[in-house]
Amino acid sequence: MRIYLDNAATSFPKAPGTGDAIKHFIEKDGVNLYRTASRKADEVWDRIFSLRMLIAGLYYYPHPECIAFTMNVTEALNMMIKAVVPEGGHVITTSSEHNAVMRPLSQLRAVVSRIPADRYGFSDMARIPELITPGTKAVIINAAGNVSGAVQDIAAAGEIADEYGIPLIIDAAQASPAVDINMEETKAAAICFTGHKGFLGPQGTGGAVIRKDIAESISPLIAGGTGTESDDEGIPSTIPERLRAGTENLPGLIGLYHALSYTLRNRGSIEKHIECISERLYEGLRSIDGITIHGPGIDAPRVAVFSVTMKDRDPAEVAAALLKRGSIETRVGLHCAPSAHKTLGTFPEGTLRISPGPFTTADEIDALLALLKEISNE
Repeated sequence: MRIYLDNAATSFPKAPGTGDAIKHFIEKDGVNLYRTASRKADEVWDRIFSLRMLIAGLYYYPHPECIAFTMNVTEALNMMIKAVVPEGGHVITTSSEHNAVMRPLSQLRAVVSRIPADRYGFSDMARIPELITPGTKAVIINAAGNVSGAVQDIAAAGEIADEYGIPLIIDAAQASPAVDINMEETKAAAICFTGHKGFLGPQGTGGAVIRKDIAESISPLIAGGTGTESDDEGIPSTIPERLRAGTENLPGLIGLYHALSYTLRNRGSIEKHIECISERLYEGLRSIDGITIHGPGIDAPRVAVFSVTMKDRDPAEVAAALLKRGSIETRVGLHCAPSAHKTLGTFPEGTLRISPGPFTTADEIDALLALLKEISNE
């Protein structure tokens, strides 16, 4: 029996019926928005707009037209970073950032200052002002660590960034929808999200919720046909069309609408289940001799991402044993976030990452814990 514990990489199973929704669009709808004149196109437009409304509501933002859909959160982060950070510009970020942030900054040859963090992965936002220079172009915060699981104080970061007039870009890949993020209260310039993790949707979906004045003025990452203002070879003036050119991943977005509708409808029960299953996992891990949990305690602000190492065992060896002997799927390595591992003291070996999801059962957690204990005792 397969036991899937890598929901931080992508959720599985997806929300019930997501595959059917995608299949229906491909087999029954088959239109291209802003191009095809048909009743089907109108119906699909309504569903995509409803998806915008769901996402705007999730982040308490009254402008659904300011959402740019992308293929993933990486593309969304690239879009925002390259829109506000010039070549060689100065950026303040955390020591828990994913390479989806660090590699675009490297491309831009940006000067990066990292907010100091403790050994659990929490960044000290009060230190941001001392890092600000006259040339600081952005503050970029990973709302929840994909290695430690630590949830950052983005409200504090937003207050400081707003005081100094610096755009705040939030990476919500691991945070949403588990962490409540209010775009206006955090004074964010953009919240970048993915559709295939906590939203329980398909891969190939994501986007950015962008502050309206920025959405109306930034240069899009990709320019081309939008199906609108086709008499002008310049960038369209209207949003959301100007933010995303070419044919969107409509099958994926239809699947995301179905999945996110399910997720938000059942948000309370999902959160309660993940809280219970995370506590069971955390306490079980603590009880096994030789295992170290790298990240905050179960009562601290965290998401269901647990990184562990086992004394005298390579994490890859442990992951291979879990897969071979228990069909238990986890992730091992540096998780595309080397700086986070340096903060936690797990670089360069990395960790074994365990991330349960809404459909993980208590029996599956117990099977994992039993096998880890067996491996530890060998």
